[in-house]
Amino acid sequence: MRDYAQAQKMATLLLKKHRVLTVARTGIARGSAVRVTPTLYNTRQELDRLVTALRRESGAFL
Repeated sequence: MRDYAQAQKMATLLLKKHRVLTVARTGIARGSAVRVTPTLYNTRQELDRLVTALRRESGAFL
């Protein structure tokens, strides 16, 4: 991500379009990013949806 605003837009896009909850973060060392935190009780289908969403939207803000 170029900046925090872009990270926020990506987090919003992932939620609205793909129903994947992420959090926009600012980083000290590497800058802004979208944080994804899967847990032990996430299903395989949910993780597949996350991977598909990231692949589809990877070039959204280049």
